Amino acid sequence: MNAVRSVVVAGSRFGQFYAAGVAADPRFALRGILGQGSRRSQALAARHGVDLWREPGAVPDDVRLACVAVGGAARGEQGPALAEALMARGIDVLIEHPLLPGEWQGLLRTAARLGRRCLLNTFYPQLPAVARFIELGRQLHHRRGIRHLEASCGVQVGFATLDILAALLEGVGPWSLEDAGCDLSAMRGLSLVLAGVPLNLQVLNELAADNDGRMTVLQRLSLTTDRGTLSLAGPHGPLLWTPAVAVPAVDANGLFALSGESLPTVQLWHAEPCSWAQVHRHLWPAAAADALALLDDEDAVHQRNQRSLEVAAVWQRIGKRLGFPTAPPPGLAPASLEQALERAS
Repeated sequence: MNAVRSVVVAGSRFGQFYAAGVAADPRFALRGILGQGSRRSQALAARHGVDLWREPGAVPDDVRLACVAVGGAARGEQGPALAEALMARGIDVLIEHPLLPGEWQGLLRTAARLGRRCLLNTFYPQLPAVARFIELGRQLHHRRGIRHLEASCGVQVGFATLDILAALLEGVGPWSLEDAGCDLSAMRGLSLVLAGVPLNLQVLNELAADNDGRMTVLQRLSLTTDRGTLSLAGPHGPLLWTPAVAVPAVDANGLFALSGESLPTVQLWHAEPCSWAQVHRHLWPAAAADALALLDDEDAVHQRNQRSLEVAAVWQRIGKRLGFPTAPPPGLAPASLEQALERAS
């Protein structure tokens, strides 16, 4: 972007990360918060020293970009209607995932009719560790071919997890969904094929009615080639490369040459330690701002929107297969390993 552009952020829960990212990024200027006037939205506007508007018609005419951090029908919210109202004001929109296929198709039709850009943000592909996993995975796929994919995620980020895999494989089809496994716990196993690559997907099908942030896992991803396995322990890293098992060479008598192999059993990539404070303060806001910057690239918007349409279809099928989520344990809380072991003793 050549000029600083004014931005409105709609939504004051996850929108807090969007507001922080926009406010800290020299490419943008945070002009205000669009909300319903709740105590939280008033506090968010006050935190950044900006205006609070309660309807799209109140947004000033010089605002050209909007971040709609409000969900769609899957979350019982009106994000798509809000995005349409903002586009009608001549504003390009970045809207938070997930959206049902029909909702997303409707938004794209509205954007085309109004001559505006609308981008569905799955958020996690902008995180440094995830972006590196996608980059390395593409290289491995082009050079070696991926034999198998493994993924675990919370149901809240199932759409984003599929989008990461679709970005890695540079497409979705041909795809298929096989029979589900037995339902012995809230962690449900599914077998899929994405872009011709087998995928074993584990989804923790738990969702708190009052707080979709209560989950024990975001994403764990791995891809296997004939030379080894690349694993992403979580969306904030680290990345691990585990070479295929090295079998010792044998001498003329059939004995192993135990001193001949120097290949490491595992290599760490992007292994810098990261705290949740760093994630909330820096990584997530920066990822939101980087996603907003994509609206300036017409080709990137078109490419990602096409991918999102394909991902939405797969995600909807998986949701029907999984069924309604159960509630997570009431005492769910993060802890270090030491703390968890103390509580378990």
